[in-house]
Amino acid sequence: MQSKLATLILGILSEEERGPYEITKMLENLKTKKWLPMADSTVYAVINGLRKKGLIEGRKEKNSNLPERTVYNITNAGEYELEESVTNFLAEESSSVSEFDIGILLMNNLSKSEILYKLKKKLERLDNNQYEIRAQLINFERERNKVSFAALSMIRHRFHIIEAEIKTVKELIKALNLKQYNDFHSPFDMRLI
Repeated sequence: MQSKLATLILGILSEEERGPYEITKMLENLKTKKWLPMADSTVYAVINGLRKKGLIEGRKEKNSNLPERTVYNITNAGEYELEESVTNFLAEESSSVSEFDIGILLMNNLSKSEILYKLKKKLERLDNNQYEIRAQLINFERERNKVSFAALSMIRHRFHIIEAEIKTVKELIKALNLKQYNDFHSPFDMRLI
């Protein structure tokens, strides 16, 4: 199974051949950095890794006065890997543990005031992200005949994830404000006490 970024790149190249710059711009337009942090240089490194594995291949292209560039296309082995990765991503309960889950589990290492401060800051960021995704979703809904079902579904999914995180953060803030925070139980002890 390929990484998330490698799978996205294989998916982009399964549509048509493209250069690294175009791939980077497509990922930027999808706002992938909000849910898959990466530098542009990482995209180039993953492309190089996919090429070395034989999952994509490149060819040089020269257009008029522009500098020569390399465009990549997916190989048969790449198509197979793409199918395997997508199948695994769809079948898995969760493709990765969220840093937020770890933060919740280990929040007892902070004071109540620190936890509340961090949660309120997170809530502000989530509200801003939700606003941006809602605007993108509204635009996609208006242009439904110009947007793929898969792209619309992915944006809806991102929106629902943010809704769930907002609900969790609000519940945590409420619980912390209602009771004294002095939980001395180990977060790793999942037995009922």
